[in-house]
Amino acid sequence: MLLDRRLIEKKTLNAKRSVEIDKNRPPLNGWYMRKDREFSKELYRNRVELKPRGANSEYLRTLKDPSIY
Repeated sequence: MLLDRRLIEKKTLNAKRSVEIDKNRPPLNGWYMRKDREFSKELYRNRVELKPRGANSEYLRTLKDPSIY
């Protein structure tokens, strides 16, 4: 029973982690030329990527670490 709960927890945490990775990923190439709804999302990603001292890239590297779960 405990193993089943741990597997469910692992799936849930990995799903949340993938959402967080997508939210904080760098913007796509040519994001500034987009003319659709995705422009504001890419603008947000650009602002997040420009955080001082590479804080966002360090955060993404931590999230992508496969040994976490």
